[in-house]
Amino acid sequence: MRIQVLLFALFREQAGQARLELDLPAGATVADAKALLEQQYPLQLSGGLAAINEQLAQASDVLKEGDELAFLPPVSGGSSVLSPTREAEGNDRFGLTYEVLQVQPWVDWASDDPYGAVISFLGTTRSPNKGMQVTHLEYEAYPAMAERVIQQIITEMRERWVLGRVALWHRLGRVNPGEGSILIVVSSPHRPEAFEACRYAIERVKQILPVWKKEFLPDGSHWVEGHAPHEHKL
Repeated sequence: MRIQVLLFALFREQAGQARLELDLPAGATVADAKALLEQQYPLQLSGGLAAINEQLAQASDVLKEGDELAFLPPVSGGSSVLSPTREAEGNDRFGLTYEVLQVQPWVDWASDDPYGAVISFLGTTRSPNKGMQVTHLEYEAYPAMAERVIQQIITEMRERWVLGRVALWHRLGRVNPGEGSILIVVSSPHRPEAFEACRYAIERVKQILPVWKKEFLPDGSHWVEGHAPHEHKL
């Protein structure tokens, strides 16, 4: 059988390509595909993640003809929107963008009479970082999967707290020092729920959003080490 393989960030650089086809015997698993790729390319996939058709997978999951198998480094989790703005009951706005993030328009959008609290969080590029001057960051994503994951995070937030409106946007491409890489705005009838939901959102983004960050210094660059959920780590 033949499957499509996608590689991102560090893995893409190691292999020298972002997309390839792989022939595997019937009944092959993610682990089998990983082993074959590591034989054929200078790849070190252990410690990363895999996704089948945009859903996180286990090493033991069986592949089938035509599957899209993505190998993802640990995640770094952050108008030219990559895909149309998603909505849920009119109260959610989220996506990926190459444009500078603006806080006030989203605070204005989230504000309304029933909501006694509007909380915003803007994650920005800092320089110096760990004593090193940072010239800029470059963000890369698995866009289709990232949209699904952001929607999942917002769903989890609404299952836990009574919320009004939620906006969650992540930058892609170049982000300079002082610019925002992720914007979260949450409104709620009461402030504890808004604070807790906003904090929950940024922590979940750092855990599971398939976005990667490359840090550029005056004398070179490197991919920033990210997080891989233990239950999905290869």
